Amino acid sequence: MDASSERTNLASNITGLKQHSRNALFFIFSFWLLNQVAYLFEVSEGISIFYPPSGFAMLLIYLFCAKYLPVYLVAIILGGLPQRDVFNYSLEMLNPDLRQFFIYGTAGIALGHLNPEKQTLSAKFYYTLILIFIITALLSSAVFVMSSNSMESTLSAQWREQVPLFFVGNLTGALTALPLFIFFLYFKSHGCKTTKLTLYRDILKPDKLIAFLIIITLSFLVVSLGKFSENYSSYYYLILIPIIWTAVKWGLGIGLMYAFIGNLFTLSFYVLFGYSYHGMLEVQLIFAMSIISTVLIGLVHEQKDIFYEKSIYDELTGLANMRLFKSLSASMIANAERNNETVALLFVDIDGFKTINDTFGHKAGDQALERIGKLLKNSLRDADFVARYGGDEFIIQLNGGISEKDAEVVASSIIKTISKPFHFDNGSATIGASIGISVYPKDGTDVDTLISKADKAMYAAKKSGKNCFRLFRQQPRHYAGRHL
Repeated sequence: MDASSERTNLASNITGLKQHSRNALFFIFSFWLLNQVAYLFEVSEGISIFYPPSGFAMLLIYLFCAKYLPVYLVAIILGGLPQRDVFNYSLEMLNPDLRQFFIYGTAGIALGHLNPEKQTLSAKFYYTLILIFIITALLSSAVFVMSSNSMESTLSAQWREQVPLFFVGNLTGALTALPLFIFFLYFKSHGCKTTKLTLYRDILKPDKLIAFLIIITLSFLVVSLGKFSENYSSYYYLILIPIIWTAVKWGLGIGLMYAFIGNLFTLSFYVLFGYSYHGMLEVQLIFAMSIISTVLIGLVHEQKDIFYEKSIYDELTGLANMRLFKSLSASMIANAERNNETVALLFVDIDGFKTINDTFGHKAGDQALERIGKLLKNSLRDADFVARYGGDEFIIQLNGGISEKDAEVVASSIIKTISKPFHFDNGSATIGASIGISVYPKDGTDVDTLISKADKAMYAAKKSGKNCFRLFRQQPRHYAGRHL
């Protein structure tokens, strides 16, 4: 190995070590911080009615992989500071720490194997996660019971009261760690600036702020009224209505955030005021139920959006498909008719694309199509739009009183842009584009006619030598049909 390779490897190792250190510090600090939150909801020694650190740590193990298990153990030990005397660490303190470490550490590793996509949180991920949260809470509760001093104490009234609180406390904590984890992933992948912009653009809108205030006000009212009568306490279920509504209206992300905030405020009011006719276990169960309902409803909302996007957008390039293109085109042609304007259609066929597939493989071909789609989109104004017609063919509509000369300039620019070399892992290739142009209303007054004539003009361009453009009226009059 030469000196240059050694320096590169050393730099890579140092970068990896720095990243590992940053992740480790974040792991320990976030676990400690969430532990402090859990202490605020502690009802007896070792029992917190809201315990999010373990669920969040499990998700970090899933994201960072098993090599962070030692960091997790350190986080558990240090997470009790300053409430626990970790400087006089004992076997009695070790038992619950090991319980937490093995159950949630193992669950994090298992989740990584079941959902290896990591950054992509699919529907499968969420369904699996809800199941794992329930299983880990049950296991943790079982070990908690078995580690009691005697069977007699396990069956005592005190244990019968505490164990359900322990189980639901772990479950609600793990469920509410999910929105925190999603926020962390978004921040990690998009950075501080984009996160702030998203917050201002998507979260701090009047309708969302009103919904937030309604949820907080309702949380306060249902807990406050609960002190007067058992009948009033029944109104606590009303908190579910605005929480679930947010998931229906705005999808999984916003719904989870509101479910988390709304229930956390309700739980906080309950603990702080110390009065209500409804029991703590009931509050916790509604907490868990609202989070799970929000996830399930939000997933339906997301899947509906995904299905709709797939029906109108090309999956590979992200461009409009012909269904969306024809709808937009008809609308813009009607607008052009009202304003007495012209519209131009460009039919683009990629020259030499088959060579890329044959030489470098279909993966390289897909990469080339993705890049071509971006290049075409970036070549247009906001008023114009492009769609993938199929295979290596694209269609563009130029709107806003475009002239034939303008269309020729755009076509020439596209050919020049696409003709630059495409680089792949195993080589590079140069392609070109043959473009046919038709103009509304000279060449047709509906989208299908304009596409047909632009298609014929494109094949005339191919016949004349490829990597060029032709207007429909410039093609030879005897030409008809397509050359295969």
